[in-house]
Amino acid sequence: MGNKRWKVRAAAVAAVAALVCAGCGGSSHSATAPTSTPAPQVQIHGDASNPVNQLVAKAITDIQGYWSGEFAKLYGHDYTPVKGGFYAVKPSTGPLPPCAAVADDIAGNAFYCAKADDVAWDAEGLLPSLRKRFGDFVIPVVLAHEWGHVVQARADFTAETVTKEIQADCFAGAWAAHAKADTFKPTDDELDQALAGFLFLRDEPGTAKQDPGAHGSGFDRVNSFRKGFDGGAAACKGYRDGDPVVVEIPFNNAADMASGGNAPYDDIVNGVPPDLEDYYSQVFPQLTGRPWSPLAPVRPFQPQTQPGCGGQSTTGYLLFYCVPEDYVGFDNVKAMPEIYTEGGDFAVATLIATQYGLAALYRAGQDPTDKRVSLRADCMAGSWAASVLLQNRPESNYRLSPGDLDKGVAALLLFRGNGDVARQGQGSSRIDAYRDGVYNGAKACLSH
Repeated sequence: MGNKRWKVRAAAVAAVAALVCAGCGGSSHSATAPTSTPAPQVQIHGDASNPVNQLVAKAITDIQGYWSGEFAKLYGHDYTPVKGGFYAVKPSTGPLPPCAAVADDIAGNAFYCAKADDVAWDAEGLLPSLRKRFGDFVIPVVLAHEWGHVVQARADFTAETVTKEIQADCFAGAWAAHAKADTFKPTDDELDQALAGFLFLRDEPGTAKQDPGAHGSGFDRVNSFRKGFDGGAAACKGYRDGDPVVVEIPFNNAADMASGGNAPYDDIVNGVPPDLEDYYSQVFPQLTGRPWSPLAPVRPFQPQTQPGCGGQSTTGYLLFYCVPEDYVGFDNVKAMPEIYTEGGDFAVATLIATQYGLAALYRAGQDPTDKRVSLRADCMAGSWAASVLLQNRPESNYRLSPGDLDKGVAALLLFRGNGDVARQGQGSSRIDAYRDGVYNGAKACLSH
């Protein structure tokens, strides 16, 4: 981010890094209906006894079985299984799969190669690392994305690389809905974790959508995944260049680029609340016909001197909006600095914005104890992010940097504590609400 009683617990989590999942010319994937005919047994080139490769084999069997029933519904002819083989590769020792000339082609990657009609993955680095961070179901989701490219090749789909990638994400989401209902049956938390793994497969911040290697931001990719999950494979078929729109945010200046788009922590915790006040001073009257009164000053606290809230203890809460005293408080020693370190500047900004959203909704007459209202507050945080992106407030000094929306999505998916799901909803529901605010503005949030 360039310079440019509710209480939400937040839990620190692994850093969100950027890895590129590169395909060498291929296509995509989908989901919803079980198939009656089991797919043939998968033979892997590599260590078939490795637990990660066993997960991959199970995923491939289910994905190919799914597509054998789904492809004809979309494209009017039968699905042809992959014939070139499946390669579990250790880049440090080889051997390399077809379409990989050097170890770097596969290290940190999984890909479908249309030329050889094969699928390969880094069984030494990428998949074990993702599994460790995000659980077992992230492995099938990664493979489902690659099958998006398999499907694109069989459908003769042509488009810019970024369009192919986000359509593959959409197909992966559609398959995930089928898998949740019929085969792998991940819990909601496991699905949230797997979805967060998509943020490890996003573009490097600042990658232009026309870049031949562009895969889309984490925000774009998660949105496409959710579109397929909710609407099935048919919702993905119509992707074309420019539809859906890819959110492209350039660096603001050389200093912004040098920092990776990460403003200093103090700039965020001191500057974001005034910017939110400016936002609501303009938006709240439009929503309610009433003027906005500033909240009481934000209370950053040390755990040993945590403030109360209307005579009640806030012990154990790391971030909260106090209704009786009308202020936002947060742990300024451990929790929020750790979230900044691990999730980035806009993760912190987004979490603070959700609490201002609760305050606005409470003032609009809504009950902040209601989980639906908590989700509307996430939507309001998205609407504020859109205002920063659009630069439609002359008094605002903030600008979004590449990767900021990804940081916001990561915050809603991952930074949470015990009991938060019951109060706030699943991470997937939170990012759906946030996305609604980004795309449709604050008015859409009042009844989300």
